[in-house]
Formats: sequence, structure tokens, C-alpha cells
Amino acid sequence: MTDFFDLPKENFVKSSTQSGKKVDQNLYNPDPDAYNGSYKSVFRFIPYVHDKSLSKYTKYSAKFFNPLTKESLYVDCPSNVEKPSILWDLERIIKSLKDEEPELHKQLEASFSRWHTHHSPVYIKKDPQRPELEGSIKIFKFSAQINNLIESQINPEENDLLESVASVNPYHLLEGKDFLCVVGKKTRQYRDWSKSKFMDETTPLVFKIGDKQVPVENNEKSVKLVQEFMKKNTPEMDSYLHQNWTDETKEKVAEAILSTITNKSVLNLLFERSKDDEMKSLIKSKMNNTGSESRASKAPTKQVEDEDDDLIFKSSSDDLPFSNDDVLETESSSSDDEYDEYDELFKGL
Repeated sequence: MTDFFDLPKENFVKSSTQSGKKVDQNLYNPDPDAYNGSYKSVFRFIPYVHDKSLSKYTKYSAKFFNPLTKESLYVDCPSNVEKPSILWDLERIIKSLKDEEPELHKQLEASFSRWHTHHSPVYIKKDPQRPELEGSIKIFKFSAQINNLIESQINPEENDLLESVASVNPYHLLEGKDFLCVVGKKTRQYRDWSKSKFMDETTPLVFKIGDKQVPVENNEKSVKLVQEFMKKNTPEMDSYLHQNWTDETKEKVAEAILSTITNKSVLNLLFERSKDDEMKSLIKSKMNNTGSESRASKAPTKQVEDEDDDLIFKSSSDDLPFSNDDVLETESSSSDDEYDEYDELFKGL
């Protein structure tokens, strides 16, 4: 019998392990739902070898949700690149309605949200749930709760009971800290990171080449080795950076705003306060062309999958906590032409 009659099963049946969602293999997602409500691992925040200024990248995003059609629109906020943002203005207006117009505030808040997340490369040291990830570098997407732990290491609070509290940059390859990740469920939608913490001791990064564990040392060959390892294994950050709006995106955002804000006074307030002249003109143009009845029938179009609803937080702290110079300090040394253990490790890359 020829293979003409072969009909692979996977072409007709969805895989139950993916739950209908596209999985980004470059993201590290310690998901407690997949492991009986609890996930534990140890990893290390590391500098982004291709551009150290992106070692902790912060991005504001927004979501429009139509409760009638159950459709969503996700976009990055123009404020990421210091442009006027009608989304930022809309968020402020909605917040201002909380006390005076609680019902309207609740309605608008259910249809629109704006938040920020952080992205960093991490080296996965131990993961009992998925041991195949150990020794790999992934991009970790995290919220304010984890970011506060990072900042508390870099800018520790003064304590009268202690003589001094040392500042530690967890990303430092020689004097950083491993991170104990413990994730549970706070609610059905939100994750609980409260048991996660940095280890007490500062240690060099220890990475794996083949079967050998290699600690980073302060010499020329060690630096070259860890740089090569990171360049080879670190995913590109490009797809997680701010995505500029295309003309199509602007059209969808304008339609989403008109579908979300049916209250004329709120819409007028948005026109009055926003400095985003391009979007205001586009929205007004749609109002003139379609009329109020067609506006009510329009709905946002789903753009991407909602993979991380639990990462919607609104705490603020966007400053990069370190410079390019403090991630890894090296001692100058003359190159050694003789064959040594590093030459063997380079072969393993």
C-alpha cells in the first residue's frame, strides 16, 4: 500500500497539551496550572548579551475587550517610545470616574485596561517540572511583584537594627544571586509569587556545557567563554519590544475606542485632554462617516492570544537598575597560547 492513503492523525485533531494556544518556546512560563497548582524552580537573571540596556525591558500594553462579542484587541502603548498616547489619557479618565461615576467606571474598566510588564533573559538552573529546560536561556516575562524584589536588592531599605545593607545587582555574572521561583494560585486568574525570593548569598553564574558545570571567573578566557555561551543560547528580544502601530492598528484602535466609549461626555473629555492629534482626527472622522448607530455595532478584532492575563499589574517603576559597566567587571590579562581547560569547553559550545 502506498503512502497516498496515509492520513496523519495530528492533521485532524488538536493536541490536548496546547489547549488551543500558540506556545512561545522562547518564553519561560512557570505555570502552576499545569502542575497541580504549584511550580518551583531556580534560575538566574542575566544581562542581555546583545544589548545590556535591554537586560530588563519594560513595556506598557493595553487591551480592549467587547463583552458582547467576547473579542479582544491587544496593542502596545505609544508611550513606550515617548509619543502622545490616547490610551494613557483614556486610562487616566477611567480612573478619575471611580468615585463620582462608579457604575460607569466599572463598565469602562471591564472593557479597557492598560498595564506594564518586564522582560529579562534568565538562565534556568533547576526545574524539576521540566528538566529538559535546565541549562537553557529563556526570556522571562514578569510583573511588578517580581520587579520589586529585584529593586529591593539593588536599592535595599535602610534598617536601624543592621549596620549596613549591601546593594546587590542580581544580574551581575560574578556577584549576582540565584532566584528561587515559587508560583502558586492567588485566584483563578492571578498567580501568587509571594514565596519567591533571591538567595541570601552572592555567587557567580554557574552554567552548563555538556556535562560540566562552569562557574564564571574574573579572567579573560572565562569572560570570552560565557559571552560565547550567551550569544549562542539567548533568544532575540526583538519580538518582545515595542511594536509601532501600523495604519491597520490605528484603524482598529479607533474602532475599539468608539465601541468602548458610548458615553458622549467621556468621549468629549478624551478629545479635550488627549494630545494624540492623529488618533483624535481618525476617531472623529469615523464618527462623521458612520454615525452613532454604526458605531454601536462595531467591535474590536482579536489580534493576539491572551497568554498572560495574570500579568496585568499597574505598579510603576521603569528605570533600568544598572549600567552597562556594572554587569561584569573583568581583569586585564595577557592571552595564554597554551591549551587549557577553556579550550576544551569552547569545543563543547
